[in-house]
Amino acid sequence: MTWTIKRSETEVEKLNMLRVIYIGGAFFAIVLAFVTKSILLPVVCMVVLVASTFEFFVGRKFVLNDVSARSGSNEMPWGTIRSVHVKSEEIYLSPFAQESKLDAFRGVKLNIRNVSKENVLQFIKERVGKDVQFLGE
Repeated sequence: MTWTIKRSETEVEKLNMLRVIYIGGAFFAIVLAFVTKSILLPVVCMVVLVASTFEFFVGRKFVLNDVSARSGSNEMPWGTIRSVHVKSEEIYLSPFAQESKLDAFRGVKLNIRNVSKENVLQFIKERVGKDVQFLGE
């Protein structure tokens, strides 16, 4: 099961703010080029700006297969999942049995805005262990 979520299509306010930031960044790069009399630093600044927001336009790919769950570059094997937190537009797969402060840094968050929540939950239930807790369902 594979799907992609492009935030640029659904979050118009953030897209408009990002356009303003790009214009400001371009203006800053031009000024920096004149001040330093070099093109290297302004180009590096613009590359860093575009690279940091690249996923917003291209989208994040979510993959559920027989071995693991993956969100972008975060991957978690089914055997390491101890709890599943279900919310309206996302499902969070956690390696902890109870909620933890480390939840923000561990696990995989699946955005299910464009897919069937029931199908994703069924796919997950078939692959996780019997002792896994489903919270917030």
